[in-house]
This record gives sequence, structure tokens and C-alpha cells, in this order.
Amino acid sequence: MPSPQSSPPAPAEGEDVQGIFISLRRGGGREKVNDANVDSLIALAKQHGEVQLEYLLSEWRSDCGENVDATALDALPKFPPPL
Repeated sequence: MPSPQSSPPAPAEGEDVQGIFISLRRGGGREKVNDANVDSLIALAKQHGEVQLEYLLSEWRSDCGENVDATALDALPKFPPPL
């Protein structure tokens, strides 16, 4: 049985994670990132090759008290790529 810490939390009901992701790609939507959707947003960033966004979301998650060792942050570049 998987532990609750290993499975990403489901987004809140009615929350449009795809819409939030699109807003983040355009430079907005930061206020909509929360504990319930950050893992889904990181997965979308990774899927779409948005390395800088993935990095920033991972940083946001680690600031919120997540276990940084379990996030595979070592796989990300030390600094986000230039814009």
C-alpha cells in the first residue's frame, strides 16, 4: 500500500490545473498555486519541457515544507536556463 506522502495530492474539486499552468507559462497565476495542485503543475511543466517553471514550482514546494530529498531536485539544473 503506497504511503500518503508518495502519492501526489489530487487537485481541489473544480480546479483547472491546465488553466493555471497556461497562466503560469504566460507569467501570471502564481496566486493560484497551492499544496493541492503544485505536484500536478510540476508534472505538466516537466511534460512540456518547461524546465524553468518546473524548477520554480519545485522551489515553491520545498519552501512549503515538503521533503526536498524525495523530489529529485538533483536532476534539475543548478540554475534555471536563461529566458
